[in-house]
This record gives sequence, structure tokens and C-alpha cells, in this order.
Amino acid sequence: MKTGKPKNTFQILNSYLDKKDKRSIVFILFLFLTASVLEVFGLASLIPVLQIAMDSSAIQENQYIKSVYDFFGFESERMFLLATVLSIFTFFLFKNLFMLGVKYKQLKFTTTLSMKIIKKQFEKYYSLDFWKFNRVGVSTILNHVNRVPDVFSSKYLYNYFQLFTEFIVITIIVLGIAIYKPVLFLLMVIVLGPTTWLVYAGLKGKIQEYGNRVDSLMPEGFSLVNDSFKGYADLKLAGKSDMFMDRYFKNRKKVYNLQVRSGVLNDVPVKAIELIAISGIVLIFIYSLFISSQPEQVLVLLGIFVAASYRIMPSVTRILSSLMTIKNTQYSVDCLELYKDYIKEAEASRSGVAKPVNFMDSIKFQNVGFSYPDASEYVIKNINFEVKRGEKVGFIGRSGSGKTTLINILLRFYEETEGCIEVDGTPLTHEHLESWREKLGYVRQDVFILDGTIEENITLADKHVDQERLSRAIQLSSLKGVMEELSEGTKTHVGENGSRMSGGQKQRIGIARALYHEAEILVFDEATSALDNETEQEITEAINRLSETDITLFIIAHRVTTLKNCNKIFELKDGEIFTQRSYNELLNAVN
Repeated sequence: MKTGKPKNTFQILNSYLDKKDKRSIVFILFLFLTASVLEVFGLASLIPVLQIAMDSSAIQENQYIKSVYDFFGFESERMFLLATVLSIFTFFLFKNLFMLGVKYKQLKFTTTLSMKIIKKQFEKYYSLDFWKFNRVGVSTILNHVNRVPDVFSSKYLYNYFQLFTEFIVITIIVLGIAIYKPVLFLLMVIVLGPTTWLVYAGLKGKIQEYGNRVDSLMPEGFSLVNDSFKGYADLKLAGKSDMFMDRYFKNRKKVYNLQVRSGVLNDVPVKAIELIAISGIVLIFIYSLFISSQPEQVLVLLGIFVAASYRIMPSVTRILSSLMTIKNTQYSVDCLELYKDYIKEAEASRSGVAKPVNFMDSIKFQNVGFSYPDASEYVIKNINFEVKRGEKVGFIGRSGSGKTTLINILLRFYEETEGCIEVDGTPLTHEHLESWREKLGYVRQDVFILDGTIEENITLADKHVDQERLSRAIQLSSLKGVMEELSEGTKTHVGENGSRMSGGQKQRIGIARALYHEAEILVFDEATSALDNETEQEITEAINRLSETDITLFIIAHRVTTLKNCNKIFELKDGEIFTQRSYNELLNAVN
């Protein structure tokens, strides 16, 4: 996987954020900056307290402290010290409440951004061509839609916010120390600078590698657990359930091992910075014992170093931790950028104004040919035929002959490489896509079933169901008898993937769905191939009932009887129309 750069992050943010969001992010950065300044003031406020606690004469000797003492009219140094300590406590209370508010705003923003990215990811993958969608794979898409946006917003981007904040804090503190105590500044630069860089340089490559490997394993895990439960019955009967479970556990073990290693590496900076700080204290003591002629000044220096380290150490640690997390979750940026060229192509193809297409007369395939973008050979070629409105057309042929590819072109899941499809003399283009698909109904061998009621499956969860259309769809699809046998009728829950429905009932739900949405063209793709003879006869009767309507039917079938009422039947061979026959001619040829 490629190595991302900060500019990729900003490009992604720019594509996902509107003007309001961009103002929000500027405001959040301002809040972070304010919080950083408050942090520095909190640290700076401890210095005079240390000075007064060690030597109360500092109240009178330090012009700044004395001016505050005189301004408020204190008469007792003890009361002044008490008031100072209480003021500092109040300040820290306000500071911490303010920082909690900043944290809330930041989390609210990243959560909102995550939702926007999820929506954008959905749109991105739905805009892919059918073959590209299949090539990416559902498991990878699940990972990119369900997991990656959260990783990007709550981990990757959050750590950029933290990096900004802690960098400001350290910069202000270090500059203050450079002005106040140049010797201490030099010591901290020598002690913290090179060592911090060496810790990061030594760990960043490995931490990014672990992140990339976790990302590559996640889709495999999604696929394994999906296959394990989707294939419950088959795996149980074949005695393979333990094997699939073991494969999934091995995948998870690899993920967890990588996460453990990442967790350990993320803790290395904490221990390293702590050791570095102790080394600084040791150096100051050595300087006090063997070099300095004023040990009491060294003790003040030590106090300031400890106070500065108390604040700088966590900041340096968080900076390193943020850099590590950014490296570890870099794949989220790469995933969000993935297939962006596909999206540009899809957006360019949809850039025209949507146009209606009317189907009153005929659909004509004119020299249609198709090959996949990464293949040199044509899957189908020289396809020429015409279908009049209301006709029933059948397609037969061996597996691989091009039947389903031809139907996918009709459905506009594929776009012909050469030739065109004309509807009433108008070539179908991308501008007609929305209008064209409104006219189409599609019934596959494996009908898509929602985990809901029969009504929800027929209407595809319409909020406002047209009961008249629903009744007509149920009648024409031969579902009425089924409904009468069910106590809850159309409100009957079908179970996950239609587990409570028979194969024939699911097929009829698919037909009813197309009819409910008033399809003018109904496509059956091997709709009866997985059914027993009796159930197939029921579905065939439902199809025959549709022959009495003006709906145009395209039927791919492996059983000749399904094509009984077809006006013409095309046999495909090697991607071309081999012959055209009537039903009786086909029946005689088979017999």
C-alpha cells in the first residue's frame, strides 16, 4: 500500500467538508490553541509559588510578585501565599472544565465527519460499475464503509488535532524556558530533542507495517465469518464448520497479535521519555555536586526542570503517540482514496442532464458487443435482435454462452463496448439510466430478501404503501393463495434471507416486487433453475399469467417449459446468437 502524505489528508477533508464544517474545524483549532495557552499559564503559575515556598523573601524582592502583593493590599505573606494557591486551584479548575468542553466539541466534530464519510463511501461504491463492484468484493467494501471511516475520524484525524495542540504547548513552554533560563533550555534540547527523534524514527516503520497488515486481514475476517454463518447448513452437513471456525480464529489471532505488538510499541515512547527526563535530573544533580558554586540556584533550576518536565513529558509522549497512531492508521487515508479514479469516471459519465426515455414500441440490439476492460476477448459479439412492447422473449444456451452478460447490458449494469441498444429508436446512454431503470424489474435465481415482512420485501420498505398496487402485484404473482394461508398475511416476517419462505415463495415475492414498482420490462434470470418440478410449474404459471399483460418479458431459462408463451427464443453460443426458434421448434429439437 502506498505511503500517504499530510496533503492527502487535507484533500480528503476538503472533499468531505462543506463551508460550515470548515468553519467548525477552524473554531476547534482555535479552541485547541486557547487550551494550549491555558496549559502554559498553568505551568508558569507554579514557578512563583515554588519561589515563594522556598524563600518567602521573594515576595518583596521580585518586582512582579511585589506589585501583585501591593495591588491587592495584602498585609501577611502567609495570606498572600494562601490566596495564590487558591487562585491557582481555581484557574486549574476552569482550565480543566474548558478542556473537557473542547474535547466534547472535537469528538462531536469527528463523529459528524465519520457519518459523512460513511455516506460518501456508500455513494462511492454504489457508483462503481457492476464488474468493478464485484472485483472489489463485498468483504473489502464492508471494511471500507463500516470500519475505515471511524478509524480515520476518531483515530487518524483526532491524533492530528492532538499533535497540533501538543506542538503549540511545547513550543510556548520551550520558548518561555529559553527566555527565562537559557541553560535549562539548552539542557532540554540536548536531552529531549535527539532522543525523541530517534524513538520515533526507530518505531514508525514497524507501526505502519502493523497497521497495514491489520487492514489487509480485516476483509478476510469479514469474509470468513460471513461464509461460516451463511453456509451454516452446508458446512454442518459436510462436517466443515470446525474448519471454517478455525480459519476465522486464526485470522483473528493474527489481528490480535498485531494489535498487541502495536500496543507495546505505542507504550515505548512513554517509557523512553520518562527515562530521558530522569537522565536530565541526574545531569542537574551532577552539575550541582561537581561544577556549580551555587547549589541553591541549582535546586531552583531542578524545580523548574521538574515542573517543566511534568508538563512537557506528557506532551512529548502524546506527540510521539499521535505520530505512531497516525502511522498505524495511515491505511484509512489510503482506503478513502482507493478507487477515486473509478469515481471520477462515474461522475463524468453522469455529468449530463438526466433525460427520460419512452418505451412504447420496441427495444433493438444493434451490433452489440461487450468485453471486460481488462480482457481482450469479447464475451458477446454481433448481437442483433428486436423485441416489440408486450412480447415475451426467451434465451437459452450453455453456461458461459453470454446470456447473463446480455441481460446485464439490458439492465445497464454493463455498458456495451460496441454497438448500442435503441429504445423506440433512441440509443440508450447514461443520461437515460434513471428513467430506464424505473421501467425494469429483475427476478434472479437467488432473489434478494430483506429481513422483514412480506410487505416490506415487495415494496422494498416503502414508508407509504400503495395498497391497491400491492394487491394487484400479489394477485399477478400468484402470492394470493400463500397470503390466505398465513395468519398475519403480508405482515408475516420472512426471516433472515427468507429462511421462513420456500424457494417458490421467494421467487413470487421477487415477481411481486417488480410488479408493485410497475415494471414495464420484467427480466427473469434462471428464476426457476433451483426449484423442484412442482414449484417450477407454479412459477411458470405465474409467468404465464404475466403473458396476458402488456409487460415485456426477457426470460433466461434452462428448462424449456418455462419458455412456453415466448414469442421467440434465441439460442446463444460462444457469445453470439446461434439460432432463433419458436417454442414448438425448440420442443421438437429437444425431443
